Amino acid sequence: MTYEYILIAGKNDSPVAAELLANHLRFKHASVNLIPANPVPEKGFERPSKKVVEAFLKVLQKHKINATVRREMGKDIDAACGQLRARFAQEQQD
Repeated sequence: MTYEYILIAGKNDSPVAAELLANHLRFKHASVNLIPANPVPEKGFERPSKKVVEAFLKVLQKHKINATVRREMGKDIDAACGQLRARFAQEQQD
């Protein structure tokens, strides 16, 4: 089983959150795909820094949880998850 965990700066990206996730998955044969959130200004969602993402990953790995960080594609051209929707919404307001 693979869990996808979206990391949102200041919401669920702390070492404590990583410990809670690791404890929840301790006896499950599972992997975690960490997804740093793309910014969603109207919701107040921000992307955690690379340093924070790496620290979160290390906590999971310390607890023997198989985890990876999703490789981003399309962010540089505003085509990453959520970015097209945000641009469309902005264009509708203008």
